[in-house]
Amino acid sequence: MADTTLTTAPKKTAYFPAIDGLRLLASINIVMLHLGSSNALAYMADYKWLMPIVSAPAFAAGIFYVFAGFLFASKFSDPDRRIPVIPFMFARIAKLYRLHFFMTLLMFVVLVFKFSGYTHLPSFGEIGDCASKGLAAMTHPWRSLLLHLSLTWSIVPDLGMKLNEPSWSLTSFFLCYAITPWFSRWLFKRSRRTLWILFGAVFVPGILWAATFGLTGDLWFAGYGEKYRFFHMFAPVRVFEYIFGMVIFRLYAEGCFEFLKKDYVSGIMQALLLAALYGSLFLMSPAYNPGVNYFIHHSVAVFIYGLFVLSLLSGKGFMARFFCIGIVRRVGRASFYPYLIHLPLITIAWGICNLNSPKNTILFMLFVYTVSTLYMEFKTWRRKRNKNKV
Repeated sequence: MADTTLTTAPKKTAYFPAIDGLRLLASINIVMLHLGSSNALAYMADYKWLMPIVSAPAFAAGIFYVFAGFLFASKFSDPDRRIPVIPFMFARIAKLYRLHFFMTLLMFVVLVFKFSGYTHLPSFGEIGDCASKGLAAMTHPWRSLLLHLSLTWSIVPDLGMKLNEPSWSLTSFFLCYAITPWFSRWLFKRSRRTLWILFGAVFVPGILWAATFGLTGDLWFAGYGEKYRFFHMFAPVRVFEYIFGMVIFRLYAEGCFEFLKKDYVSGIMQALLLAALYGSLFLMSPAYNPGVNYFIHHSVAVFIYGLFVLSLLSGKGFMARFFCIGIVRRVGRASFYPYLIHLPLITIAWGICNLNSPKNTILFMLFVYTVSTLYMEFKTWRRKRNKNKV
């Protein structure tokens, strides 16, 4: 049975303020991606230099796993600390699942209305008719809802509709959280040589996964889109991106990247990595084998993300200084909420206005990030108040 006792008080962990700002950048890129896929950014189509950043996207889901692994490895870097496994898991679930639950229900209701064919809000007497028509037009609505609420949709996405699609990441994140206490302790005992081996070895599963994607047909999926969604969301491979973040923290703690603390080195590295990431977007081509594009967009990008995180840690360099600005950090700390709530809100916003305009894009983004930040600030205030009472 797992040891769930806490034998020593945790040491104060290092804090890396620039990562808060990086959270914001990554979150904005994901929200813009889904705005674009809903045709809300058609007015930007002529900006050929900009659209690949949005549509690829440049900062994809992998970056969340990398810096999450880095941050949790830093929090649990004390080898004498016995991490309470079950409370740790329930704390993470309580923080993220409730919002996922309500957003999934909201998206379900919105889609029922959208598929009903009603062009106006139904009156009280029309609610039943609206619901029955909407449910009849949807594909396996109740099964889809169950899959999303049970966090199993990402495992069998072809068995149900996508509701609140970004929530697929919760399945793999909870798997990552489950291994965090044990793996943090194990990683602390590894030598620097072993850490460098792991630094490269964590990419092997992703490369093999890309090869499998490229060398197989549609398998049991209806088409390329369904197959890509499954491979993209596959939780066991995403865990290695999280482990990569944990490994680079251990190497950082071992002093392997001290050169990044020198003046100008971090800034130069940030510029080079951003240029490399931008260039990688143009390496992908429909003429290539799908596995090559998958490798570029996942393995290559994740490697760049890891180095970019390292370049920010000293707080030096133009990007790190920007990410450390107070308001950027404050909004960045709340950035996972926009990630979970934006898709239902995009669907609702399209029913209210034409999102395909610069003004409405800006207003939508301001609304999503303002609400999320205020909610985060409220939670922080309430936690501090309760702590002071105790």
